[in-house]
Amino acid sequence: MKPLFAIALIVMVSVLFGQAACSRKKLPDVNTNASAGVTSSTEQDRSQARVYLDEGKELYRTDQDEKAVVVFQKALKLDPDLAEAYFRLGLAYEALGKQHEAEDSYKKAVENYKKYLEANSKDAEAHYDLGQTYAGLHLYSEAVKEYRQATHLKDDDADIFYDLGTALMKLAQYDEAAAAFSKSLEIDPENYRAEDALEEARDGVQRIKAGKKHQEDLLKKQKEEELKTGEDGTESNTSPSSSNSKSLNSKPSNSKSKPTNSNSRSTGVRTP
Repeated sequence: MKPLFAIALIVMVSVLFGQAACSRKKLPDVNTNASAGVTSSTEQDRSQARVYLDEGKELYRTDQDEKAVVVFQKALKLDPDLAEAYFRLGLAYEALGKQHEAEDSYKKAVENYKKYLEANSKDAEAHYDLGQTYAGLHLYSEAVKEYRQATHLKDDDADIFYDLGTALMKLAQYDEAAAAFSKSLEIDPENYRAEDALEEARDGVQRIKAGKKHQEDLLKKQKEEELKTGEDGTESNTSPSSSNSKSLNSKPSNSKSKPTNSNSRSTGVRTP
């Protein structure tokens, strides 16, 4: 009986150790699945955020600005790094007349676009969107830089050239603005906005030229007047000298001349 009992005991111990080993082997699989679940959840949130972003853009396009604000905020709760959602939220706030909220949203958009572009510097669309964000903040010099970068990366987009021209107009750089609008029309001949803007830019060029000519004419006239004043001053300074020298060299006479009487009154001396 003892040998049988010993054998049974050995078998039971082996079974228990085998189950424990199997349990330990399964633990890594459980952890991997949990980790994968977190990653999947993040990707799912980002994907849903993009859905909200597109929905908000459509609401904004159809002038449903208050609803657009709510939807953009939903997108940002799921993906706080979604730069375009901040930018679009800023546009919606601006349409509602909420300038302070719009400015805050634009600033957050700038931060996130910059962060994104550090790793994706060749993304033309991101440079363009950052340019639009700067324009929303009225930082037109910065906007021009981003628009130009976008045109270098994508030179067949009429909208980018149009917005570049618009920013240049704000800086009164009409020559360059006209070139940008011309390029926009070259890409899209039916872009009537660019056609009207090009005419306005050319008018600006003419105004600048007329202003420069007017300024040059004023400077020329001023110099001529200064020269004339200088010549008149020289003549008046010369006349008294010659008059005095004549009176000194001339012989005294008994006749009272006007200059003599004049000199007498000025000096307080009576003439005999």
